[in-house]
Amino acid sequence: MADHRDCLHLLHTLVQRHAAKSASSRGVRAGLDMPLSRSSTSWGVESDKEAMLALLAAVEDHQKALDDLRLIYASRAVEKGASLADLGRAWRVSRQGARHRWSVLKRRIHPGIPRQRPDTHYLNGAG
Repeated sequence: MADHRDCLHLLHTLVQRHAAKSASSRGVRAGLDMPLSRSSTSWGVESDKEAMLALLAAVEDHQKALDDLRLIYASRAVEKGASLADLGRAWRVSRQGARHRWSVLKRRIHPGIPRQRPDTHYLNGAG
């Protein structure tokens, strides 16, 4: 399995490319090419701040895409017979943590559970 640092550098490259598409000035685009290993204390120009903000915005776009992929992969795993315990092991969380994270998949995991709402509500004074 790949080390998370390998993923970090790969994602950094993707984020840089994504941010470069929205960067408006040449100075900002130059700041986007800074390697992760370079200390931010050596940066001092205003365009570097704008470059970091552009990278941050690009990370948010990628996070939304990763969230979508996470749900797609979990859903497909469940369709193939994976349990909440299996999903939890894949994410290194407990079964309860997996249940919380993938509550939208409950019907797919247990299709026999009827969707039920109580007939009365305790705030109405009945039930």
